[in-house]
Amino acid sequence: MKKLMIVLAVLGVAFFMMSCGSKEPAAPSSAMANELDGAPDWVLGSASTNGLICGVGSATGTRNVSLARTAAQGRGRTEIARQLEVKVKAMLKDYQSTTTGGEGFGQAANDEQHIEDVSKQVTDTTLSGTEMKNTWIAKTGTLYVQMCMDVEKFKGAVNSMQQLDEKVRAAVVERANKAFSELDEATK
Repeated sequence: MKKLMIVLAVLGVAFFMMSCGSKEPAAPSSAMANELDGAPDWVLGSASTNGLICGVGSATGTRNVSLARTAAQGRGRTEIARQLEVKVKAMLKDYQSTTTGGEGFGQAANDEQHIEDVSKQVTDTTLSGTEMKNTWIAKTGTLYVQMCMDVEKFKGAVNSMQQLDEKVRAAVVERANKAFSELDEATK
C-alpha cells in the first residue's frame, strides 16, 4: 500500500510538472489577428492619397451605436490631426554605475543601471471638412471608421472664411500647402 501511494504521488507530481510546462501562452498578436480577420486594407493604416488625408478610428465595448460612431469618428480625426502636426517633448534619463573595491578589486564589480524614456505628444489643430469615408465592424463588435479630409476642400474653406483678412487667409493656405507637401513627401 505504501509503495502504491509513493507511485501515485510521483505520477501526480510528474503530471503536474508536465501540465505546467507544456502550454505556452498565446501570442499577444493572436487576439489582434482575430480582431482584424477579414478587415479591409484601410483599417490597417492611414491612407493619404489622391488629395485626401485619412485617419482610422475605432470604438468598442458599447451597445450604443451612435456613441461608438461618434467616438470612432473623433479618433479618426485625431489621427488626421497627428499626421498634420504633432509637437513632441521627449526626455531620456540614463544612469550607470560600476563599483569595485576590497579583496575583489580588479576582478569583480557591482553594476547598476537605470534608464527612463518618457515622451509626450500633443496635437492641437483645427480640421475643416473631414468626412466619414468607410466603416467596418469586426466580428468582435469593434466599429472602425475611416475619416478623410479633402485637401482642396480644406483650402477652399479657409479661403471662404469672411472673418479673416486676405493676408491671414493667404498665410493659412500657404502653411497648409507646405504641411500637405511635407506629408506627401514623408509618406511616399
